[in-house]
Amino acid sequence: MTSFPVASIPGTETRVVHSKVANQDYLISVALPVGYDEHPDKRYPVIYVLDGNWYFGMVTDMVRGMNIRVDFCNELPDAFIVGVGYSVDGSLLQQLHQVMHLRMRDFLPERSEGAEQFIQEHFPVATPLEAGNAPHFLQFIQQELVPLIDSEYRTDPANRTVLGHSWGGDFALYTLFQHPQLFQRYVVASGAIDADNGVVEENYAAQHDHLPVRLHLVCEDSGGDTARVTSSVTLLERRGYADLRLTHGLIARCTHCAVVAPAFQAGLVAVFS
Repeated sequence: MTSFPVASIPGTETRVVHSKVANQDYLISVALPVGYDEHPDKRYPVIYVLDGNWYFGMVTDMVRGMNIRVDFCNELPDAFIVGVGYSVDGSLLQQLHQVMHLRMRDFLPERSEGAEQFIQEHFPVATPLEAGNAPHFLQFIQQELVPLIDSEYRTDPANRTVLGHSWGGDFALYTLFQHPQLFQRYVVASGAIDADNGVVEENYAAQHDHLPVRLHLVCEDSGGDTARVTSSVTLLERRGYADLRLTHGLIARCTHCAVVAPAFQAGLVAVFS
């Protein structure tokens, strides 16, 4: 088989960042704004993408394609894209299995035998991981990653967005009710306020009556996620948090995995509109 160079995305950088608080190496990918070199005095929004191994390239191309600066293609601002992923090796299949275990561990705040059994059954590895690392993963993002990005690039610290799908969406909601000021915009695809997030939200509501963020909840229009997201919307509307800009939607004719691209696209447009 002929060997060709690996395809790459222009204007991007990758590095491995070791987290002391999470005791984990993370693969951090950064896409520069298209106009970064031409506007040396300008600061730019940052869009953080959870599951960066899978979605960094997709979101980078999506955002760049939606801000090419003609009148009819100007939905999103020029922005940094930061993919938060994992430094894994082996074949593509082996990397997939490793990432599935790592994301489960980092996105869930408590042990879950059901989740652990499901992941090991479908994505077996020699040494399975336990769920429950979300508090340390959040510390990594808040105390190590965000300060690193803000110190090395011309970012706008008052204009951060996070995108998460499935357990990544649950983690985004966990972040929202633990440290809502960390991001100003949240796009949550197929994630909901239930189980562990329900407790976190209830504790937040007991002490706060405002939530100054833009939040878009979206999922596939089929299966159990629809009811979970609808219930989450109802809960937030009943709370009546001041300064919360809540939007939501359903994506038709998609599975749980296929919904990511249209959900992220719709969510980004909603939180930046």
